[in-house]
Amino acid sequence: MGFMDGLGNVVIEPQFHQNRSVMGRYFSDAGYAIVVRHGERQKIVIDESGETVLEIPEEYQVGPFTRPDENGIFQATRLIDGDNAALWELVGRDIIFTGETRYYAMRLDGSVAFRAYFTSSCHGRYVFHEGSQWKGKKGLMDQHGEIILPAIYDHISLSPTDPFATVVREGRVNVVTLEGTPVFKQEFEVQGEGIQSAVQDGFWIVRNAAKDRADVYDIASAEVIGTLPLTYWSPSIPKACPSLSGGVASITHPRKGTAYYRPNGKPAMPGILGRPRWFSPEMRTGYFHDGRASFKLGDLWGYLDLSGKHAIAPQFGSDLPFRDGLAKVRYPADGNAWHRFSYVDRDGAVVWHQEE
Repeated sequence: MGFMDGLGNVVIEPQFHQNRSVMGRYFSDAGYAIVVRHGERQKIVIDESGETVLEIPEEYQVGPFTRPDENGIFQATRLIDGDNAALWELVGRDIIFTGETRYYAMRLDGSVAFRAYFTSSCHGRYVFHEGSQWKGKKGLMDQHGEIILPAIYDHISLSPTDPFATVVREGRVNVVTLEGTPVFKQEFEVQGEGIQSAVQDGFWIVRNAAKDRADVYDIASAEVIGTLPLTYWSPSIPKACPSLSGGVASITHPRKGTAYYRPNGKPAMPGILGRPRWFSPEMRTGYFHDGRASFKLGDLWGYLDLSGKHAIAPQFGSDLPFRDGLAKVRYPADGNAWHRFSYVDRDGAVVWHQEE
């Protein structure tokens, strides 16, 4: 595996084993990736030029979705007495380590920033879990391990665009700054799964249980600037709170299909008499990223623009979202495309094509 730029030019020659990516991206926003060189076993951190930044000590393990962030911090684990065969058990098809596992936040120089089991990070803040239980209570700490919010929350969602976090505790939800200060004086009631969307581009959406709708708040003023219908997730969650992606909210109805709304509550793609335009369930339209949302016609996938037009005609065998102006697609969509990918730009032009 090697790496190329957005124009299809090879910038790092193929020399690594295939490694799992995060939403089609191998490098973090900070410009680091964790890979293994061909013929070797030791994981290393590389920068965007392919230079080795850190050889991860062999006694540490890193997960497949772990990448150093803007602080050069990533999650690492260490199995205490991991070479003891008696501490490994076969559970179903999996071999489970039953001994002690320690979790660390490791820096690019190999030192430990703090000890904690964290599952997400953004803007120099880390959502950590009480102990090492995925379903345990959650808190928030900074890059030095200083606790900002104690591990008393059921859910914490960091905003990818703004310095805020959505926190849920005992059926109530609020937004806090990254210093831990609540944005709203009142807390809001949580229903259903209790997972609330993060702040996105200065807006936050929360369910209005009394009026069976979703209210859109402007974070700067803490005022409602629009309302949205609730969206369908599944038969068990028929009325969920929508979220913003690419500046619009995707609202799904089990019979009508999908429509898109702006934060002010107006349809992003007006239909007849200004009513929202609905795309049929068979089209399976997705979320917007980089001004494009996938859709399906027959067995082929294409991409819509924010006006609802076919920006890229259906011709692909996959529907991965755009990132940094490119989408990784299976093309041509024939029987040989399963293991052959291409990268296309927002107009559908092939930037790079994997040959046979």
